[in-house]
Amino acid sequence: MRAAILVLSFVPFIYYGSKDTAFHFHGRKVSLSEHLLHAVIGLVLLTLFAHALMGHHLVVLCALVLFVVAGSIDEYIFHHDIPAEESDLHAKEHLALVIFIVVSLATDWLAQNHWSLTELLRQLKRAGGGTA
Repeated sequence: MRAAILVLSFVPFIYYGSKDTAFHFHGRKVSLSEHLLHAVIGLVLLTLFAHALMGHHLVVLCALVLFVVAGSIDEYIFHHDIPAEESDLHAKEHLALVIFIVVSLATDWLAQNHWSLTELLRQLKRAGGGTA
């Protein structure tokens, strides 16, 4: 069940990532070096996704750090004055990735707690300062 939820939660990222990639061929043509950097980012995200499915949190964290580094290089070197459409795609991709990470962490916790929503609510109440 957890794997199915993770795959479904990754679909929006794949959708917007695909649109962004297509935009690089018909909207804003990118250089070979930017294509290579995007390929590296893609490999990092593939690693992140595969290890999120396996529940390897340390590898996911390392992949996120690499994504931040490579993504920062991409943003600061290549993304000056990009079209609004591409900027919008990037924002949606980033939001989709954050949603995937949150879903990954939540499903890991739920799986470890036998998918008990009661326990989830109890833990949230305790974390919020309420009594459990």
